[in-house]
Amino acid sequence: MERPALDVSKYYKEGYVILKDFFNKDDIRLLREEAQQIFYNVCEDKKYTGDLLDKMKLLFTFDINAFQNCGKQAQHLVNLWKLSLQDRVIRTLHAVGLRFPNICTRPVLYFNHPDLAVKKLYHTVDAHQDWRSMQGSSNACVLWVPLVKMTKEIGCLQVLPKSHVHGLRTTSIDGGFGMVNLTAEEEEKMENVELEVGDALLFHSLLIHRSGNHTNNDIRWSCHFRYNDLEDKEFIRRGYVHPYIYRPVDELL
Repeated sequence: MERPALDVSKYYKEGYVILKDFFNKDDIRLLREEAQQIFYNVCEDKKYTGDLLDKMKLLFTFDINAFQNCGKQAQHLVNLWKLSLQDRVIRTLHAVGLRFPNICTRPVLYFNHPDLAVKKLYHTVDAHQDWRSMQGSSNACVLWVPLVKMTKEIGCLQVLPKSHVHGLRTTSIDGGFGMVNLTAEEEEKMENVELEVGDALLFHSLLIHRSGNHTNNDIRWSCHFRYNDLEDKEFIRRGYVHPYIYRPVDELL
């Protein structure tokens, strides 16, 4: 099936663009199933019963360390990394002006639900800008990919169109997120981004966005990829700042 053409002008003007049928649905389904299988494996070993959400709730309640480790393993799925590096992704980055695309940080896979989080920030993030934690190129962007159908009921992303043109507006930092206080007028302008499996959302790292209100009982499975431009003059001037720290801990066993 031929994919719709990328609306580059909308991306520049609005700060985001929806990429319809961007990924193969079977690739998305496989990635979701692999992430779920990680939790199934541990829950079955513990003889937990019920559906996946029931099992994950039990694991979260009675063995938070194993629950967190399952989440960590999900970040290293081969198919997650492959998805972030597909040729069509690189071509799209070039199309929106990243002359020398570079991976900003490791791919991130999310599994959000109010009953699987120790605090609200871990399942619903208020208005923020990603650039504050990325600190990368001035044209850095994020590719956000739903692994399930994204509706208002499951808490789809909400964006504030054109907010990227006003630069960095972070007022506080919470869990690495650059939080933004919205005006009453901006609250009215926030738009829901409902997506089908296979769609993707590409947005500028300065675009203000947030998680929607999660009102149903489904897990919101998604992933996102962040990219910088190594040809960006400001990024070069700042010496290619890289705020992420990856290191092993002491031996666990």
